[in-house]
Amino acid sequence: MATYKALEAYLRGLPSDNVRLTFEKINELIAPEELPASAYKHPQQYLSNSKTQPIPAAWLRAGWEKSNHNFDQWYVELRRVVPLESITLANDVGDDAVDNENRQLVNIKTRRGQTDFRNRLRIAYGGTCAITGSKVTALLEAAHIVPHALKTNYSTSNGLLLRADIHTLFDLHLITVEAGGHVVVSRTLEGTEYAQYHGQRFVAFPEAPNDQPSADQLTRHHNLFLAREDAL
Repeated sequence: MATYKALEAYLRGLPSDNVRLTFEKINELIAPEELPASAYKHPQQYLSNSKTQPIPAAWLRAGWEKSNHNFDQWYVELRRVVPLESITLANDVGDDAVDNENRQLVNIKTRRGQTDFRNRLRIAYGGTCAITGSKVTALLEAAHIVPHALKTNYSTSNGLLLRADIHTLFDLHLITVEAGGHVVVSRTLEGTEYAQYHGQRFVAFPEAPNDQPSADQLTRHHNLFLAREDAL
């Protein structure tokens, strides 16, 4: 059974005592595995504070517990129940000291990689949100299509330049993009300002083939979107 050490390391390294984990973030942290489609239909079965389930067992080992959830929006909220100082001391002993050092190196690589990733996407998309056409630089974010925390997949083909609110909806699988480039908006957003993007194609798209979003990765994201819609 998987132990999900990357999820543990992420939680142990957080400076705050509360965190919200979207299903997309969980998938990022347990890559190359991912939540099964059935988890979107029966999330309580997979994401309760139970040591018998591998993902909750990982956050419990890291000193956290689930405090809240919203399975309509696909996230859980966790709170730290073991003081950060205790976790730090434990990590300084024996083999855990090596894990702590590795975690710090991973965090450094992640920060550096994300900055470079965003810069390359800004160039590839001409500083324009791929879906809305917004050119407000302060609002533009680098969105991973399929995040990979362990392998740190920062290729531009695994990314989209999106306005911050669209990025959030994309991570929550409320907006997706088909492999052919058509935007699909969740039916839960009907009647909102986001419904206008349903069915449209990218308004900004990289010219270089190597920078263009991977059809396979878009399909994977789209399939998770469909699983969420089916569970509604």
